This record gives sequence, structure tokens and C-alpha cells, in this order.
Amino acid sequence: MKKRVFALVLALCLVLSLPVYALESSSFSGGKLSGLTMQEDGSMLVTDVYNKVIWRVADGKASRFAGVIPVAGITGEPGGVYRNGAVDEAYFMEPWGIAPFLEGYAVTDGDMIRYIANGRVMTLAGSDKAGNKDGSAKEATFDHPTGIAAAPDGSLYVADTGNGTIRHITKSGEVTTITRNLNAPTGVCWYEGVLYVAETGRCRILKVTTGGGVHVIAGVSTPAEDNGEFYGGYVDAAPDKAKFDHPQGVAVGSDGTIYVADTGNRAVRAIGDKRVYTVLRSTTSAITPASPRGLLVSGETLYLADAFAGTLTDLSIAQKRYSDVAANAWYADGVNTATRYGIVSGLGDTFQPDKLMDRAMFVSMLSHMHQLADGTVIIDGDATFKDVAADAPYAAAVRWAADNEIVRGNGDDTFAPDRGISRQELAALLYRYAQSQGLNVSGLSSTIRNFKDGDQVSDWAMESMSWACTQHILNGDDQHNLNPRGPATRAQALTMLLNFMENYGI
Repeated sequence: MKKRVFALVLALCLVLSLPVYALESSSFSGGKLSGLTMQEDGSMLVTDVYNKVIWRVADGKASRFAGVIPVAGITGEPGGVYRNGAVDEAYFMEPWGIAPFLEGYAVTDGDMIRYIANGRVMTLAGSDKAGNKDGSAKEATFDHPTGIAAAPDGSLYVADTGNGTIRHITKSGEVTTITRNLNAPTGVCWYEGVLYVAETGRCRILKVTTGGGVHVIAGVSTPAEDNGEFYGGYVDAAPDKAKFDHPQGVAVGSDGTIYVADTGNRAVRAIGDKRVYTVLRSTTSAITPASPRGLLVSGETLYLADAFAGTLTDLSIAQKRYSDVAANAWYADGVNTATRYGIVSGLGDTFQPDKLMDRAMFVSMLSHMHQLADGTVIIDGDATFKDVAADAPYAAAVRWAADNEIVRGNGDDTFAPDRGISRQELAALLYRYAQSQGLNVSGLSSTIRNFKDGDQVSDWAMESMSWACTQHILNGDDQHNLNPRGPATRAQALTMLLNFMENYGI
């Protein structure tokens, strides 16, 4: 996945493993980026809640678009101030979200909504005191609004975080509340008649209709001991089983995929293809994303503003295509899905669907599927084999599989990582994996006898093959043969793995 980082803190250049471009700002220090929007010329406007300014980012360089960095307070952080005026003289309290509005941009700022247009910063709505009042822009009050999104009709939707509401601001400045009783909503995004909301407090992603209807798209809320608080989690699964950790941003791609800044998990997640999966997560070798917050999709690029790392990252969200996978191939959808989920990555620009699957490749795929279901899992173990080097790319997966009794050696302390794997061996590995995870493997039938070559199934594989056929994880060919002892191709092995995932809701 292509990614590029524009660092807003020069010190990060020494530790990031991603390409870094220093932004021009002689006085910049310690930025905490939050909201972002794109201008017509392709440059980005990014809010900075630490330095209390709006940055313009173009060609990897930043300059102040609006606001003055205030004098640092006792804690060292610049102190916020409400002050209108020319863009190079005005002050912000805590600029969080930004969206196009009328001839300029609306910014959520402390307890106000500010407006930048014609070279000046003005107050659009709210006051310097928190409140919860609808009405005209002059009368309305807010309590720490954060996310803000523009609708096609020119109006605004605001996540009024402190009040737990979603507010609507018309072009004429009339403020109304469209839904209440949310738990700390933050990120919002308008897409095709629906407002998508990151409900941070309950660790969920919602969609809110213009009539105020609220529907949970994804995320499981687990109440904490303290009343009104909820635990987060990290589970990639079907939307009604997936878990987030206090997400703060949301954006929608042109294909309807919903991207989530999963702030507590230091990850970018996606909701699509009837499941939640991980797009990007920080590792020990990279600190981005550290505290993802603002998201914006433009074409096939996703932009990410990070509040802790002080970085603006862009990454390609284009679906990877393989030169040897025809669009109408029977395995094409499966290959595309598995690539999107990170189960497979292909071999360069090719997938080589007819290449024989070996033991190491399949165990690696199985470990990726396991980690897809629970992002907190660390794939590794203590088992050793004479023919598996400790630093081999598949070594950790083999150790994990052996420790969980998914794979077994050959009786001579070897694993034979390069040996081809048969269809009945694939069934056995998946069966043992299901057992290791406590999944239901009961209800076996004698469907093997219905296949022409059912008598070719080895005795040791009879139970796992019966299970695989009963659950439709393994299906026969057009001639109604199982070919149990025949070598499996990469396309066949991947199909069995995806059938397993669908059957068990992984």
C-alpha cells in the first residue's frame, strides 16, 4: 500500500520508516492535527488544536492559512483565544474540524463555529460559553463541537460532542438539533444523503438520516464499570461483531467503503464487503498512525491527520489488480477480497493462481486470517523445526500453528515448508484450526460418498474431509470429483480459506 507522510514535527523525520517531507514553518512545534478539507487547487487545509491555527499544505510544505500561534501557557501549550479579524491577526481557541461553507470555510472552535472568508475570521454561531440552544446563529450555543461536514445543499452538520447531539446549520444560519442522546460524537461525513458519525464514547460507527433516525453500522459497545463509559476493542469481523477503540474520524469513498480513524487502536479501519477490516496500523517500526483523527477521501487516496504524531499522511486505497487474474475468472472476487483484507499480497504484480500452494504459504495465509479476526493477536510461538530458519518470513506463522496443534512435523523434526499441500491436507489444517478456536465442528455427514472419488480420501483425513464437505468449505469439481490427494493451487487454497471464513462469520 502506497503511503506518504508530511511531517509537521521535524523530530519525527528521524524515527518514521515512511517517506517524510518537512513542512515549512519556522515557528511550528508540537502540532496536533485534527480536521482537514481540500481546496479547489488540490491543497489541504488542516486544523491544529495545539498551535491554534489552520495550516495550508501544498507540495509537502505548510504555511499558516489562518490564525496566530498564541503565547505558551504554564503547561507550554499555546493558550487559545477567541479573536476575530484578518486571517493573519485572528486567534482561535481550539480549532478542530473544518468544512467548506458559503464562500469560505467553517471551523469548529472551542464552543463556537468560526467562519473564514475573504481574508477574515468571523464568528458563525455559538458563544464563548457552552450551551445547548437552537435558533439563529446569534442565539445558538454549543458545547465543544468537533466534527463538521458540508452537505451538497451548502448546509453544515456538526458533531456537538459535549451535548451528545448532531446539529444542523442552514446557509442562512439557522441552527437545529437533528438527533440527541449520543455518547461523545466526533467525526462526521456526509455521503449520498446520509450522515456518517463516529460515536467515540460508545465505540461505534453510526449513520444518521436527515429526519434524525440513528442506525448502528458497526461496532460493539461494552459498558465499563463507570456509568456512561464503554470499553473499546480491536476485532475485525462482521459489522455487528467488530470492535473499535474510541474512533474519532470517519470518511466514505466513492465506492461506499467507510473508513474509520480508530484512534484508540492506532489504526485506520474500513467497513465494506459486509465486514470490518484493517487498512493501516502502526507497528514497532513506525509511529504513524499514533492517534488518527481526521480523514478525507479524494479519488483513490485517503488522507489522514494524526493528532499525536503531528503528521498528514496519504495512502492509496485503490484496489490492487493482478495481471494474471482476469476479471471473469472464477477466483477473481476471492483474490480481490483476500488482498483487500491483507490475507494475501500476491507475488509482485501477479497472483499466480495456478501455482501450487506449499505448506509455508498456506500457514502464512491462515495466520493472516487469524489476525484479521483479532487484531490484538501476536502471531508467534515456541515450536522449532530443523528446516525452518528462525528469520524466515513464514517462521513466526509456523511456530504459531505448531504451538496451537494446527500443523505437525514429519516425525524427524522437520516441517517441509516448500512441500506442496493436497486438498485433504488443507481440510485437515482448517479443521484443526477450527478446533483450536473452539468453533463448532459437529454435525458431520457422509457426503464424501457422494463424490466419484470419495474412496480416495485417506483414513487419517476422513473426519476433516467429511467436515469440510458438510460445511461446503471444500466442493467437488465439474465432474463431481474431490481429488483429495491432488496438489492444491493458490486459487483453490484461497477459495477454501474464504469459504471457511464465510461459514464461521470471520
